[in-house]
Amino acid sequence: MIRPGVRGVDLGANQLSYAAGSSSLTPDGFRILGESDRRRLGQLVGTFPALSGWLNEDSLIISAYPASLGLQGLAPFVDTYLHPPTFIRSMRLAALDFRPVVMAAQPLVGAEMILRTITAGLEMPKAILWAVGGYYLPGSLESFIADELAQCGCRLEVLHCYGVAEIGHTCFAAMNRFESGEPRYQLVADDVFSTIQRESGCLELRRGDRTLVTEDLAEVVNGDWKIRNGKGRMCPDVMRDLESWSATDWQRRTGYLHADKTRVIYQLRESAGASTSTVEMRYYRFLERFGGSLQCKPKWHRKELTRRVNPNCSSQRAALA
Repeated sequence: MIRPGVRGVDLGANQLSYAAGSSSLTPDGFRILGESDRRRLGQLVGTFPALSGWLNEDSLIISAYPASLGLQGLAPFVDTYLHPPTFIRSMRLAALDFRPVVMAAQPLVGAEMILRTITAGLEMPKAILWAVGGYYLPGSLESFIADELAQCGCRLEVLHCYGVAEIGHTCFAAMNRFESGEPRYQLVADDVFSTIQRESGCLELRRGDRTLVTEDLAEVVNGDWKIRNGKGRMCPDVMRDLESWSATDWQRRTGYLHADKTRVIYQLRESAGASTSTVEMRYYRFLERFGGSLQCKPKWHRKELTRRVNPNCSSQRAALA
């Protein structure tokens, strides 16, 4: 824990990486990028040999991730800083240089970047490996993006990645799903120890002298890991709703939403036309009302309603007393 006026962490001249998309303002919660992050790519290939066709010098790695992952050094690397024109330019570069793309992006940002690239109508690479992490990628969104890319002659494969900033990226990874829809994770990081807390069922990770109890629920199924967001991050009703979306829904909606006990409001894409629906809100109007940005994780939990107290009524009751 960092304390004011006390130098208890040796930062050296290292590159630090904070949790991607977090709204926390505390100075801790980071990790120091180093050799273990670069080794992760080799560990991934060891766990999933098919990735050797992607994770090599012939690919172009494109990052649309809101944090540094330490991916430099294996292949040509472009950091887009979540800037759509830069993303489109790098995708064109891969296409014109006949390179497959390894794209690191969170679910909603990655989908938005790909859709903008398709809309631009320019060159597209023939194959993309989407290394997705940060939060859950709905199966309905994965299918939608795969179909959209297929119409452009581009094949999509997805690598689901699970990690936490304080411990490391891609501690677990998956290339397929359980029948229930959750990614079928395997432990990738050989320097990370994982356990499940007996009482809460939450996943606990330890690396070196750092231990972190996550808010995510975990269970081991036939040697594979099923990791689900806790209710504080993903309401089951919201998850079922997202998984029920059609291609038309995803074409119009970003996936960002506001949910409370009485209603759900969906944000429309910037390119979507006006809606007569009472549950859909124009792109910028949604941001004005509920906040957020592409750099933020979606709020897929239900917000508790707070009853407003009329100060005039309170004063009247006090006077009567």
